[in-house]
Amino acid sequence: MRQSKHRALREAGPVQSAVVVSRGRNRAWAAVEDDGALLLCDYPSLDELPVVGDSVLIRAVDGAAGEGIIVEVLPRTRTITRTTAGGERKTMAANVDLLVIVAALARPELRYGFIDRALAFAEHQEIAPLLALTKADLADPGVIAQALALYRERLRYEVIVLSTVDHRGVAELAKRIAGRRALMLGQSGVGKSSLFKVLGADIGARVGEVNERTGRGRQTTTSSRLAYLGHGFLIDTPGVREFSLADLDPSGLAASFRDLAPYVGRCRFPDCRHVEEPSCAVKAAVEGGEVAAVRYSSYRRALEQATNSLLSD
Repeated sequence: MRQSKHRALREAGPVQSAVVVSRGRNRAWAAVEDDGALLLCDYPSLDELPVVGDSVLIRAVDGAAGEGIIVEVLPRTRTITRTTAGGERKTMAANVDLLVIVAALARPELRYGFIDRALAFAEHQEIAPLLALTKADLADPGVIAQALALYRERLRYEVIVLSTVDHRGVAELAKRIAGRRALMLGQSGVGKSSLFKVLGADIGARVGEVNERTGRGRQTTTSSRLAYLGHGFLIDTPGVREFSLADLDPSGLAASFRDLAPYVGRCRFPDCRHVEEPSCAVKAAVEGGEVAAVRYSSYRRALEQATNSLLSD
């Protein structure tokens, strides 16, 4: 019966390709790929519930401006998942090929712990990370130099230094996102809203929040955002609390830290967690300067939170 209803919905009228940019319990916002128009969509009778980043086929509802129906979720090429408190695997996003990690260089001060856990999350999920350091116009040059020395020169991550005041790095970020499906991850106060605005996401491109209880859409100041950039797009995440290291086995956490990974397996004990154990190769690398102390501190904190860690400081 479900398949018959699904087929009837699809055959009831022309369909368009779209991307899901926000989802509640019963409805989702989807952006039409051709022109970026946003439709608030029901998704009845779907075997697979849509998530942010899903490619879908939608049909506009006659007589209901701005509303539609998702009739099919297309096959996913990649998923970002997390483990719930009850041990259930939950898909948070799909088809994302770039994770834009946003951190402020000043006001608030640079938070290495968040950055390092976000990078470990990206490594674990096997998704390319891009570190976007905002508020460069307010930052001490020494802070910028220190961050670049660690993340760009030492760890070989892609880093863009940004300022929405003097537009430093904005064109470079837009070029990097163009043609990609990018998801933004960042804490409050780091300048995400300003970044979206300077990238061209105006009020017409803002995605209304979908109420989790009713599934109905609404516009709020904390809504998700979407920016189209050269056949690619950047979507704001529903919140950093959704992205966790909780599903990583604590004994394997070090492998998700790029600079710690080469030393994993060289320790005296196979199950070494690189904290108090003797003859630990990771600790020896820290003491010898091969691994930065700030990165090891981030690892230690992440390890303490490994069963219920949240990407926040």
